[in-house]
Amino acid sequence: MYKLIYNSEGKMPNQYHNLSNQNIESHILFYGEQKCQPDEYFEGNNLRKNDVLYYVIAGKGTFTSSGHHVVKLTQGDLFYVPRSQTCYFQADHNEPWQYFWIGLAGSGTSQMLKSSNLPNKNFLRQIQNTKFFATLKKIYDILNKKNSLLNNIQIASLTYQLFYHLISEFPNHPPVRKAPKIDQYQIAINYLNKNYTDPTCNIVELCNRLGVSRSFLYALFRKNTKISPQKYLMKLRMEAAKKELTNTTHNLKEVAKKVGYGDEFTFSKAFKRYSGVSPNVFRGN
Repeated sequence: MYKLIYNSEGKMPNQYHNLSNQNIESHILFYGEQKCQPDEYFEGNNLRKNDVLYYVIAGKGTFTSSGHHVVKLTQGDLFYVPRSQTCYFQADHNEPWQYFWIGLAGSGTSQMLKSSNLPNKNFLRQIQNTKFFATLKKIYDILNKKNSLLNNIQIASLTYQLFYHLISEFPNHPPVRKAPKIDQYQIAINYLNKNYTDPTCNIVELCNRLGVSRSFLYALFRKNTKISPQKYLMKLRMEAAKKELTNTTHNLKEVAKKVGYGDEFTFSKAFKRYSGVSPNVFRGN
């Protein structure tokens, strides 16, 4: 039985609210996958009526769309072909790419995409460790299952989660004055030094915070530290792990957690690659 709650004047409080009338209607209209031949290309002079996202599963290729430069893309990258825009993409000669795609329709699709920074260049690099990609992969896996009402409901739900993660992880911030390179380097170093114990700390997140590309950040670190940002982050975690293994009796699961790894198995593999020996052997020595 429901109990009605009244205020001090004996009246029911007004709890009626209207939802925002923003249009967020979107759905997946088509999908597919292709393993391309060397130099195989697509030239989209026939304008599409839908927005299409392509994820590179393997290999390499080049991509350009209306008003943008040609870019080289590889495994882990995503590119976007907006509706009503011409595009051109071609597989690499030596390592032709394989990709899957989803075509998005709905009156709210374009507006939600524009709320992210994806339309700024029409591609995103190295998205494998993002919630956006995890959701995209889950959608594609379900699309390839037997068609059913439950699967269709799940796909519809995940489509909105996809936009949520795209906008939250790759927001379309208004342009800001870029800090000098030396400041960007110091900001990057401070971020990694402070957050390496957090499993969500990664180079993609760092690039998003700085508003720079992975290649720019790589060059910045090579100039100042002689190593890549990924190796710098690895060094922070592994040197901290060595101290834990030497000075504490924490088990591997605890050590892994303290240096930014979600489980001891991934940590152990990374430690062996870095040190040449397993954590247990290192501790024994």
